[in-house]
Amino acid sequence: MKSIKMSFALIMIAVQCISAQNYERYKRLTDTTVFSKELGYDKNITVTVPIEWQSDISKTFPLIVVFDQQNQRSHGFILQTIDYLTSNEQMPSCIVISIESLQKYRYLETLYKASDEKGLASENEKFLFEELIPLAEKKYKASDYRMFIGHSRYGYFTTALLTSRTKDIHAVISLSPFFVQKNVNLTDSLKQMMHNNIEHPIYYRFGIGNDYPEDFYKMDHVVKNLNHPMLNAKGYLFKEADHNVTPGLTIGIALYEIFEKWSEIQSVYFSNDQYELEIIEDLEKDIVQSYGSPLSFSLGILNGKGWYFYGIEEYEKAIEAWEILMTHYPNFSEGLLYIIDAQIKLGQEPSDTKRRFLQSIEASKLYNENEKQELMEMYEEIK
Repeated sequence: MKSIKMSFALIMIAVQCISAQNYERYKRLTDTTVFSKELGYDKNITVTVPIEWQSDISKTFPLIVVFDQQNQRSHGFILQTIDYLTSNEQMPSCIVISIESLQKYRYLETLYKASDEKGLASENEKFLFEELIPLAEKKYKASDYRMFIGHSRYGYFTTALLTSRTKDIHAVISLSPFFVQKNVNLTDSLKQMMHNNIEHPIYYRFGIGNDYPEDFYKMDHVVKNLNHPMLNAKGYLFKEADHNVTPGLTIGIALYEIFEKWSEIQSVYFSNDQYELEIIEDLEKDIVQSYGSPLSFSLGILNGKGWYFYGIEEYEKAIEAWEILMTHYPNFSEGLLYIIDAQIKLGQEPSDTKRRFLQSIEASKLYNENEKQELMEMYEEIK
């Protein structure tokens, strides 16, 4: 059918447009400065959002905080990896807030007063949880799922956050961390954490190269013997890897393993032998049980389920699947075109869906003007 072929062409146009910005599934929303009352100075941040993000719709997204934005090589690789895995339906679309740490502050920001009375790590924690995260939730539509990624000194700091902010964190990836400072031993802190009431599953991944192998062996021994049902922890040792190489070696496998269960669960929904769409409710409960917070299925999986039923001429099921898609991604106006087409094949009156499409395409920021024009041409052909 001509309209369907055009829809795939439209998707390819969108991908090419975004790729010109170096990301396939993300876009840089803003570079801005946040004054921290806790730290007493400005913090530069960059907010990167999924292409389906839109400020005036209710959908929220998991939050990933990435430290050391000033390290362009490793920071760029981390964002490209997030984009790559999201594009391939291996992790959910997330909001990424990257935080710059100026060299004159970086040491103190990751140092606790137990080690040095000048340390600002506690103030840095308050900046994150009392200033930045509320801003992310209010202005950038971050959900309550939170992951932190840090390298070197911020690898130490993110591991410390894992033990001190257990109720507020869902995942931590520490890259080239060390675990011991004066009067602070994070291996002991992690063991102590197991005596606390852990309310939701937490994922912890750490990767160490040739810089801190003894720290690796000590922490690896601890995590292998914890056996706590709420802590999924694992380390990677790259014996010959340089301090600045470890992030690139760790980030992909760490993200994959953290979201492997999510990918497995959404694949059950997509599987052809799962005919009843109501299963999505139980699968969403499985995700909350596995992650402690809702994580939406990807747009591609939800859309693909509709196309599966359309391909076998089960048009009522296709409509039902696409309606599920629209509840999760209301600015994906194409989904309403697919519903119109299926309704026409069933001999149903699509006037209400047509009205919804026109409202959606008017409000959607997922498409540029040329893409909206092509969608309107598709609409004219099938109406």
